[in-house]
Amino acid sequence: MKNCFYILKSLIIFCLGFFLIIACQKVNSSQNCPKIDSIQKSIDAIQPGIKVESIKSSPVEGLCEVVVNLPNEEKGLFYTDFTGEYIITGSILEMKTLKNLTQEKLKDLNKKVLSKEQLSKLDKMVDFTYGNSKNIVYFITDPDCPHCKKAEDILDKLVKEGKLTVKVILLPIEVLHPEAKSKAISLICDNKGFKELMEGYKSSNICEEGKNKVNQNVSFLFNELKVRGTPTFIFPDGEMITNVLPESYILQKFK
Repeated sequence: MKNCFYILKSLIIFCLGFFLIIACQKVNSSQNCPKIDSIQKSIDAIQPGIKVESIKSSPVEGLCEVVVNLPNEEKGLFYTDFTGEYIITGSILEMKTLKNLTQEKLKDLNKKVLSKEQLSKLDKMVDFTYGNSKNIVYFITDPDCPHCKKAEDILDKLVKEGKLTVKVILLPIEVLHPEAKSKAISLICDNKGFKELMEGYKSSNICEEGKNKVNQNVSFLFNELKVRGTPTFIFPDGEMITNVLPESYILQKFK
């Protein structure tokens, strides 16, 4: 019986030692990553204006994950080896789950959440409201944005089903859509709503109130909230996403 006990004890000690070795290897792999300064020098030689924020071990042994701050105020991600001599761009896929680990990491890095104060200011910028559900989403849109039109169809369906209320804030991006600003202004001046937005409404009514309101929208959304495109959704928890969101994602935010 004693022999069995000692054998079991020895086996436990061996297993603990084995797992400690594995743990130490993982720690060492992170410690073996190149220093920020050395990678920053390499980046400066290739693309000035990109700032290295952090370097740590990646999900793949032997590779290090480099997080950078891009000129557009978003974060980027690439990989390097322990020597720092190679830069690897692209995605890491986990074959068991088929998850794109790089895209998931980028999504977390660039996730934007507004404060309660910012949400309060945002509510004052609403141009018109569509629906009467308790589930409210802010929808920032450009009247001539083709991707916004896809989002509008999804929102229209959810509102008609009584599942959503949409608070619309107009953000014309003139560089891309030269007529968008005049459309946004006329929607406000003529007291139009979501139906007319979907139909591409435009009139010759370019009132001062409408011009001032659109200019306020552009200044607030670009400068304070750092909105960089349309369509942009903002949810009651402050999460801000610029993309055409599927119906399933929108609804799960209110569960």
